[in-house]
Amino acid sequence: WRRVAAGVGLGLVTAAAVLLFWRPSFDGRALLLIRQYPEAQALGMQNKLSQLSQLVPNLIGGAQGDEELATELALLQSRAAIGMVVDSLRLEVQPRSPGRIGPATIVDSLRLHDLFKPVKFTLHAGVNTIPQGTIYASSTLPAGGAYVRLVDREDAITDLADRLSTKNAGGDAVEILYSGRDSTTAAQVPNLLARVYMLRRTTVDRGLNQRRLEFLTARADTVRRDLRRGVDSLAHLQTASGAGVDAGIAAKGIADQFANVQAQLAQLSASQHALDSLVSLVKSGHTDPRALAGFPDLLRSAAINDIVGSIAQLETQRTVLLARVAPTAPQVTALQHARDSLTAQLLPMAEAYRQSLARQRASLQTVADSLEIQLNRLPGREAGVVKQEADVKQLSELDAGMGAQVLQARLAAMLEGGDVRLVDTAAVPRKVAFPRPVPTWLVGLLGGLVLGLLLVPIAGPERAA
Repeated sequence: WRRVAAGVGLGLVTAAAVLLFWRPSFDGRALLLIRQYPEAQALGMQNKLSQLSQLVPNLIGGAQGDEELATELALLQSRAAIGMVVDSLRLEVQPRSPGRIGPATIVDSLRLHDLFKPVKFTLHAGVNTIPQGTIYASSTLPAGGAYVRLVDREDAITDLADRLSTKNAGGDAVEILYSGRDSTTAAQVPNLLARVYMLRRTTVDRGLNQRRLEFLTARADTVRRDLRRGVDSLAHLQTASGAGVDAGIAAKGIADQFANVQAQLAQLSASQHALDSLVSLVKSGHTDPRALAGFPDLLRSAAINDIVGSIAQLETQRTVLLARVAPTAPQVTALQHARDSLTAQLLPMAEAYRQSLARQRASLQTVADSLEIQLNRLPGREAGVVKQEADVKQLSELDAGMGAQVLQARLAAMLEGGDVRLVDTAAVPRKVAFPRPVPTWLVGLLGGLVLGLLLVPIAGPERAA
């Protein structure tokens, strides 16, 4: 019984030491809804689907749902997003005495050097100048100040990443869990991380489609204004000259052919100018070569689609790997080099396609000039009406085509990136997650009892003799 009592006493002493000296932690939880829309990816590839893919729409993006969600989980834990949370909440400062208070409540702002070893010192209200930088403490600090531990930004990011975890809570729901040193920060970190993630998706993921939509909208407005002027001019010309709609079979045939050629020329010209501006931006370094992959005409090439798919796969692998290792790791560097090598192949292909567009445009321009000469040989009154009708027809077809492209781009801009919402915000916890008094005492008591019972069969020296 002495050994049992000693084991129980040792367990209770251990429990008391844990309750007295173990730094308490608080759990914060936020729930994020990340809903992917495979239809957004299907819009750009609609013309390249086979009959089997059209009959089975679930094949489009359905098998990539889990991989895309795993990518989003990795992005949530990326050091870039965590770094923004650290900067906002001033997590480089870790209060020790008084404890259980958030760094943002005692520090207004700070300017620190990039790398230094962790230090401990007393923080006073006002400006605190130390070898590691300058800290502007809140005026609400008590006269004695606050004893804090200071780490550099990289260590603060690593510390937050170790305390943070994300997991799939079921379906499209993602749970963000954080174990903080104080109740306030435990709620602030998941909420702020979710908002940073949603902001980055809105400004980065939807940028390409939004720019494409703006370009097509401006072009469609120009075509619509030209069409209205053409219709008015045609009506005025017919009234003034007395010419009817029927200007002869020969004139009609030439005019229709001329209108078709002009429509093709307009489409080629729009594609060539758009591609020229995009290639110029890439060459000047103002945008990434991967922006070329979003050009609609280039997506018709199987080689471009293969390269874009490989780049996306490498980027996914690199993002997932960055959640576990540092950006300078050999695996990350190898994936980055492979991605850059594939990205560099997009610009030469775009150049070759631009030259092909120029040759097609020159060939069609020759045909258009020949047809225009034939139209000019017709009687002046009939030729004027026919040419104006051809212009109106061309603008009508171009307006219809531009309207369809604007609608497609608008849907792509709306659906790209899916629907991301913060469903459940993290609330300030009222109780300590660990150590809690009652479970700690029970574990200490049961552990000590088990230890004492294990010591009972061991024979003492006198009994062994």
